Amino acid sequence: MATRSETTAGGHKLGMVQHPRLPFKLDEYKRRYDVVLDTMKRAGLDALFVRGPENITYLTGYETPGYYGYHCLIVARGQQPVLVGRKLELTNVPEFSWLVETAPVEDHVVPVSVTVETARRLGLDGKRIGLEKGGFFFTVNEYEAIKDGLSRARFTDATTLVEEARMIKSEAEVKVIKQAVAIADKACLAGIKAVKPGASEDQIAGALHKVWCEQGAEYTGLPNFIVSGRRSGACHATWRGRKMTANDHCIFEIAASKYRYCGAVFRTATTGKVRPRVRKLFDTTVEALEAVLGAIRPGVSCESVNEVGHRVFEKNGFGAQHVHRIGYSIGINYPPDWGEGQIISIRKGEKRLLQTNMTFHLVPGCLIQDEMGIVTSNSIRVTRTGVEVLNSLPRKLYEK
Repeated sequence: MATRSETTAGGHKLGMVQHPRLPFKLDEYKRRYDVVLDTMKRAGLDALFVRGPENITYLTGYETPGYYGYHCLIVARGQQPVLVGRKLELTNVPEFSWLVETAPVEDHVVPVSVTVETARRLGLDGKRIGLEKGGFFFTVNEYEAIKDGLSRARFTDATTLVEEARMIKSEAEVKVIKQAVAIADKACLAGIKAVKPGASEDQIAGALHKVWCEQGAEYTGLPNFIVSGRRSGACHATWRGRKMTANDHCIFEIAASKYRYCGAVFRTATTGKVRPRVRKLFDTTVEALEAVLGAIRPGVSCESVNEVGHRVFEKNGFGAQHVHRIGYSIGINYPPDWGEGQIISIRKGEKRLLQTNMTFHLVPGCLIQDEMGIVTSNSIRVTRTGVEVLNSLPRKLYEK
């Protein structure tokens, strides 16, 4: 496809390639570029080295599961962005992104040396550069090599710069998240239908993943969690062959990804007679979720919403077992996580205020080791007046 000369609303000139494989129109990427470039200007940054795969996807559309190979997007004010990356992986540039400039890294070359060389070519030595110091993939060795290679540059921590832009979703992003949520709901229901005495976790997971794939799910940052009985009290456990018995329960924390955007759901199914303590904890999770949904609106602090949910667990005798956050941001995902909880979570101590078009996975529940773990969840969007629930599955105990 031919390169187009584009000008963003903020006056930034970009060469961009429009093609049918982009999940969003160029105007959406131009909007994002404006937000990040304007933030850079306010922070006094001449350039930003973007290392997080989620942040690179957000700005450019580029994606690959081979992000373990080196990737660094150099965003310099007044210049075309350049993706430094493993040469083999850069076949994904024309497949997924609008980018027109790359700096390939051969497998025998030290990757950061190409970043330094490219930055010098762009005239960035001696400039003020933002680095994602808190990112999963930005190592101490890389930091030292950049400082040594660009010895006249001044560096500042810009870990949250792109992440804060990602925190507020556009209508186009919410539309894709809704697609992912719909897939997660359908897959979860398929798993619930497979629950019966004698069925193994493996068989239930197989039934779920068949529908998950058929509905167009893409790989997620974490596996789906399909666990039964006492094993459900272990955090982030996956199917391991246990067979369902009479008067048993199985939990499903299911996510799906579309164009790297995640949506999720958590439900519980039972066989035979529901044990009283399972019923009590399940009812508590629903009560807490509904209380949290009623508390969410723009201008309310994340911490206060978390407290609303926690009080329900305390009232029902599960306060000591409720030890985790009520919710976490969802959006672009790569392993090792399907959430954006590092950007913002609804938890104790988070005093930032909710804003319109934030998206969260709300997960009120308890894990009681060697007994049970139950959560009832919703993926939601914060609206101007409250909350929009994105799931279609009822918040009920699925009794078989």
